[in-house]
Amino acid sequence: MAEVLVNYSIDTYTDPQFVVEVESIETKMAANIATYPTPSPTLAALTAERIKFQGKLALAHNGTPAQTSDKDDERKILEGMIHLECAYVQQASGGDETKILAAGMHTAATKGRIGVFGVVTNFNVITQQASNKVLVSCKAMPKAKFYEIMFTPSPATSASIWVTKTTTSHSLEIDGLPSFVPYVFKMAACGTDPGRNFSTPITRAAN
Repeated sequence: MAEVLVNYSIDTYTDPQFVVEVESIETKMAANIATYPTPSPTLAALTAERIKFQGKLALAHNGTPAQTSDKDDERKILEGMIHLECAYVQQASGGDETKILAAGMHTAATKGRIGVFGVVTNFNVITQQASNKVLVSCKAMPKAKFYEIMFTPSPATSASIWVTKTTTSHSLEIDGLPSFVPYVFKMAACGTDPGRNFSTPITRAAN
């Protein structure tokens, strides 16, 4: 079986998303201590640095340019620690994809055909205050080439006409919706296979 490589493109994450990703790695690696008995850096060190970064992030919110610069410097330190942790996971996992994913990390996309993805998790539709917009999102799916979002006026029936939007990100802001008109939304992760496993629909109305 070919070795699978860790692929952690942390520079694509916003600061809050980065915090969530680091917390996920901490939790999942701690839950898989048999596979990762000697993390490098240690999980305690990673947690301490993540908490420090969160403090800098809070100060930078509506803060001074100096505080923003301080936050950015702290993020670079935390990013460096995550890169080292990626290298440790690569070695400790032996390139086993299941073990890499169990550590809360992502894998490099394969060059071959990617089959139908499972249903996305953490699917959510958030209304944007007084803006005729909603934010549709889910948890990033490793190896997904893009995501497909479909929506139609509620209630959805067999005769409904669905609008389809695609995005390479696991979140998309949809604007131009009429105020207080409920729509049904669903989302799927997509690869090279034409099949789709859509999420359970969510009904929301823009403000």
